[in-house]
Amino acid sequence: MLFVGVAGHGPEHPIASRLTRLGAVPGSVERPPSWDVAEPTVFVLSGTDRPGGKCWPGLHFVVATDAGPAADAMVDETARQIDQLWADRLVPFEANLRASRRAPRRQEALLVDPDRTWPVQARRLIERLRFSAGGQIIRVDHIGSTSVPGLHAKQLIDIQVVVADLPTAARVAEAAQRAGFVHVPGQWFGTDRHGMDHPEEVVVDADPGRPVNINIRPVGAPIWRETLLFRDWLRSHDEERDAYAAMKRELTQRPDHDVGDYGRDKMPWISAALARAEDWAAAAGWSPLPRRLPVT
Repeated sequence: MLFVGVAGHGPEHPIASRLTRLGAVPGSVERPPSWDVAEPTVFVLSGTDRPGGKCWPGLHFVVATDAGPAADAMVDETARQIDQLWADRLVPFEANLRASRRAPRRQEALLVDPDRTWPVQARRLIERLRFSAGGQIIRVDHIGSTSVPGLHAKQLIDIQVVVADLPTAARVAEAAQRAGFVHVPGQWFGTDRHGMDHPEEVVVDADPGRPVNINIRPVGAPIWRETLLFRDWLRSHDEERDAYAAMKRELTQRPDHDVGDYGRDKMPWISAALARAEDWAAAAGWSPLPRRLPVT
């Protein structure tokens, strides 16, 4: 099932009414339906907004008529846009989630211009994760190229979740389905700068319109710290950020270079950069202490 809200509007708003006519079931976030509904269902829930401009974090998708802070999609009130949203995104999202199936994704690495809304989008995804499994999470962060202002990136949000151990990572990965994500089965590893692999769990998008990778890592593995160090070092060094972007652009121009090749071929540059980043961390006193506070 899929929980959808229309930001800033009640159940009689044209967007909510149109979605209901298309097949959605009306409801309220004050008394949300049980998760264990057997039949395929998209619920449009009123009472979406919360104090401070936030939305109920149990929503899988938020529609708005303007660039609200929690909007997953913006439409006007025309039937055509709403019908297209329903057919192209909401119905496939619900079907993917119900089947525990990841959304299709492009296989070539395509970089796009920096988008100022990437951090806002990441915050929305993080809120959903915390809602589904927050008590088991030590910290969760927006990582990857979309987390570095001014850096060209694939249209993909990366999130890192730090937990106590691998069994907890598996539980968080399963709980993430209630937040609208899909646990990818199998053995997954994060590789540190020394080439050592560290087991982790991986969760991805069911929403065909918002690609996301979520790496769930034990606090005892060094990979989560290195990931945050690399992000914060790039944020603090524009020249290194630009050199990283140039290297990535060169990789995308190689013939027959898919996303797997792209991810692998970045590692030598990243490993060398982390040595420089460690020097900066020591000089600056940088340390990402594992605490149950930040969403960055």
